[in-house]
Amino acid sequence: MLSLLLLCSFSTPIVEDYELFESAVRPVLIERCYRCHNSVERTEGGLALDHAAGLLEGGNSGPAIVPGDPEGSLLLRAVRHSEGAPRMPREEPRLQPDELEALATWIAAGASDPRDTRPTAEDFAAETSWENVARRRLAWW
Repeated sequence: MLSLLLLCSFSTPIVEDYELFESAVRPVLIERCYRCHNSVERTEGGLALDHAAGLLEGGNSGPAIVPGDPEGSLLLRAVRHSEGAPRMPREEPRLQPDELEALATWIAAGASDPRDTRPTAEDFAAETSWENVARRRLAWW
């Protein structure tokens, strides 16, 4: 009984973190970051954001995120256009306030990321396909 209670108490945050990543963080990374920061086609600044290790290892400027520390995470500072950080995305409009909040919340919660391996070229193409992007956008409504 105690083990079931402990499992239930720990599983809710994990499920919520996973849902936050899948519903709000992954779409932002795919639509706003992957064009320049992926491990398949283009890795600007040595940074690939299409797998968990890429975020943690970071690129030429160091780790992109520090789990549990949004303010210490270069990714968040870059998309917020914080002083001293690169301003991202470069060739597109700034992220919306709800996108910034989702990233900050996700990082503060420990940055759970189910993407444990680099994507293959086929996986990357499928994830960034117009059909999958459209499906994710429809899910927002």
